[in-house]
Formats: sequence, structure tokens, C-alpha cells
Amino acid sequence: MADNGGMNRIKRGWRLAKDSWAVLRADRSLTIFPVLSFVAAATAFALIMAPGIVVAAGAEQEWVALPFFLVASYLATFATIYFNVALTGAAVKSMDGKDTNLQDGLAIARERRGLIAKWALVQWAVGLLIRVLQNAGDRGGVGQLVTALISGLVGAAWAIASFFVVPILALEGVGPKEALKRSIAVIRERWGEGIVGHATIGGAVFLVGVLPALAVGGLGYLSFASVPALGGALIAIAVVALIAFGVIGSALNAIFRVTLYRYATEGRGSEAFADDDLAAAFRPKKA
Repeated sequence: MADNGGMNRIKRGWRLAKDSWAVLRADRSLTIFPVLSFVAAATAFALIMAPGIVVAAGAEQEWVALPFFLVASYLATFATIYFNVALTGAAVKSMDGKDTNLQDGLAIARERRGLIAKWALVQWAVGLLIRVLQNAGDRGGVGQLVTALISGLVGAAWAIASFFVVPILALEGVGPKEALKRSIAVIRERWGEGIVGHATIGGAVFLVGVLPALAVGGLGYLSFASVPALGGALIAIAVVALIAFGVIGSALNAIFRVTLYRYATEGRGSEAFADDDLAAAFRPKKA
């Protein structure tokens, strides 16, 4: 089924979000993995950056904190991927009708920890490169539009190329280079060379959860000066809601990706998903 416009893509993303939610609702234990991912990544980053900030302040040189930031950001990347692999492994078992628990997913991630560490390094390095390009564009001048365009293209290309890497790490246990090659090959073989994007469930999560949470937070900010207790409560509610919907969105995305990968490689996804939606997950480039 071809993507005839932005409206079709939005509708498809909404259906995919609902289908992913059906899988998650059937096994709510899957939500523990994004929670652990957030806690582990935030903790690792804070533990490394805190002394870095202190040392930089003592030396009165901001660049002193850079090595701490590099290490902290890598550890946060590793933690995120580690628990995403764990979630993917557990989600597959759950979709196959097996009872799953936290240990099932963690066992898979533990077996792949060396591969995860290597892929985290690749993901971390590419992320830094894209960030450098974005910062170069933020400086203004004649090259701002060019650097913004380049960073956007690099980011989009990388997102598509690496789309299936985490499911491949979880299910096949191959190295980062082979996983990336496999991810690109699956996309090309199943959807062709001229793809420019994919249906996402992020829009549905944003409309249902993030946007209302931001509205509540904004209301809390506006009312804080006149009624501090009410404003603080609303801001706290907004923060908790944003974290909760971030956790849910992460779980839904992981379920979607592994379902799409199995559909592309095995011809079967999950009973919760319509084959037409999975077949049209990526869209062809227009002439």
C-alpha cells in the first residue's frame, strides 16, 4: 500500500501506535525495561559529569569537563542500548505467547554485552558527529543553511540505516558492522532503494501524552508566581507525565521495530499488527 500523502502516514502511525500498545498492554512487564534504561543512563551520566563539573569549576576552564562529558555520554548510550536489547528480546518471547519477566530480557542483553558496547561506541560517535554539524550551523553566516541541511540528511540517513540494528543484536547476536549491513540490506530488499522515511508512532505519543503534559507544565509555570503551591504541583505532574510517556513511547517503538523486522525477514509480524501497515512502514522517494 503506497503512502499517498502526509495524512496517510499520520493515520498509519496512529494505527501502529495502537497495535504496539495492544502488545504492551498484554505484557505490561515490558515497561520496566525503558524505566531501567532511563534510570541507568541518567545515573551513569550524573556520576561521571558531577566530578567533571567540579574539576572544571576549580580549574576555571570549561574544556576540562569535556573528557568527563565524552565518557558520561558513552556510558549513557551503552545503558540505553543495553536495555533496548533486553526489551526487544523479551518482547519477541511475549509476542510468541511465552510468559516473560525481567530476567528473560536481561539474560539476552547480558549475552550480547560485548556487542552492545561496540555498537554503543559507533552510535555515540555518529551522534557526536551529527551534533558537531548542528553546532556548526548554529553559528550563523552563509554556511548555516548548508550545515543544517547536511546534518539533517546525515541524521535521517543514519536513522534509516540503523533502524533494525537493535533487533538484529537481540535476535541474531552479530557484530555491529554485520548488524548495520544486515539492517541496510533488509530495508533495501523489502522496501527498495528509494526510501525517504518511515511511519512512526512518535506523533501519536506526542499528541496523546507529551502535548497535554507540556500544556499542564506551561499552566503551572504561569500560575507559579500567584499560587506557588498550585504551580509547583502542576509542574511536578507535567514532569512525571513526560517521563511516563517517554517510557511508554520507548517501549512502543521497540515493539514496533522488532515486529517490523520479523515481518521483513520472516514474513510474519504479530497478530496485533495489520500486514498492510507493516508493508507500508517505509515510503518510496518521489521522482
